[in-house]
Amino acid sequence: MTVAIGAVGLLVLAGSSAAAGPALPKGAYILSGSAVPKILRQCSRRAPKAGEDSWQPRAANIRELEAALPGELRKRSPGESSRWQNLLRDWRRQYVGIVRGERRYIYGSFAQDDSSGSAFDWQREPMQVCDGGASFFGVEYDIASRRFTHLAFNGPY
Repeated sequence: MTVAIGAVGLLVLAGSSAAAGPALPKGAYILSGSAVPKILRQCSRRAPKAGEDSWQPRAANIRELEAALPGELRKRSPGESSRWQNLLRDWRRQYVGIVRGERRYIYGSFAQDDSSGSAFDWQREPMQVCDGGASFFGVEYDIASRRFTHLAFNGPY
């Protein structure tokens, strides 16, 4: 398995206050719009088109996507339903906002957390993994329709 890393900025949404709103779930990171080209350049899975612009999702947008995702994964890959049981606890997630045709989407890149103590900087580096099978996948979520428009897993080991 090969991991390519590039530097980009990150909007860190941490803590919780009335002004800032709720914090992101543990293991979730929102990358800046400058990360869109790199996070969509995956070497062993299809990714959606980049679009005309980017936008900065909020924690509430991520929570909505993550609430719907386990059901969508069980529906699309029923043989793997036990894998998605602890999706939000056992996986790391990076998100970017994409604008395409005046619609807003969130693209999420997921990696099963191996807790290996890797030096990878989840808060700043878009994850790009070659191979890895179902331990890595990407999803695109349409904010307006509240539907998943793209789901792709990495290639086999």
